[in-house]
Amino acid sequence: MKRLLLTLLTFTALLAARNDVPSCYKALHIENPDPGIEKELFILVDQTTQLDKNLMIYTYKNMMKFIRNGDAVTIASFSSNSNGKYTDVSYSGALENLLPQSAKHEIAKKKLRKYQACMNGQYKYAKKKATRALVATLKGANKKLPHSDILKSLDDIAEHLIQNAKAKEKVVLLVSDMMEHSSITSFYAKGSLKRIDTKKEMAKLKKSGYTADFGGAKVYVIGAGMVGKKSYRDSKTLKALTAFWEAYFRASNANLQAIGTPMLLEDIK
Repeated sequence: MKRLLLTLLTFTALLAARNDVPSCYKALHIENPDPGIEKELFILVDQTTQLDKNLMIYTYKNMMKFIRNGDAVTIASFSSNSNGKYTDVSYSGALENLLPQSAKHEIAKKKLRKYQACMNGQYKYAKKKATRALVATLKGANKKLPHSDILKSLDDIAEHLIQNAKAKEKVVLLVSDMMEHSSITSFYAKGSLKRIDTKKEMAKLKKSGYTADFGGAKVYVIGAGMVGKKSYRDSKTLKALTAFWEAYFRASNANLQAIGTPMLLEDIK
């Protein structure tokens, strides 16, 4: 049975859009009556932001809610175009929808058993591959990286990944301290988070041309304002940081759900 599953999972071709999870329908030459994707979760990891254990567990648990039939998960990392830490997609996969009961009656029992075994294996395959990609991406973060091109990276990711996604509903989990440090602007002062003037920073963003379009995606942020164990962020400074990103996402056709400084008090939906 194990050899059969491996054979079925390898006899497939990638869809027009990337899918790291092989198709059981293609492997068994069964018509897929519902090839659409209901939801896709985009986990975007800022490689300058190191998460603690609790935040890593939170990210993993929320990812697992999207490892299910008819949903997709994409994991991407970004920081700046230096030290090999450029924008990269480590995983992008969707689990296929199950056959409706009425369609199962039209398939030979032997083939149906193969289909059911393949779909069970597809879930395990996606879970393992996505988990490995997420762990490697989160552990690859390095707070000593000299730059953090959040604004440019989000513009690129929104244009090339999120806008092109075929899911009916798009959800973004942005893992980042949200502290820009690039040629566009810097949110730092003397090595710590400065008090941000939203109006001035939005003017800089507009001038840069990196105004993203998230296509109406729901957005959640965790890790905002994290600057190290010994650094203190007062409530007014964090509020100013949050205010900027609220303005940013309003201007970027995104439906901002919550910003965690650093932890969110709600699950991703």
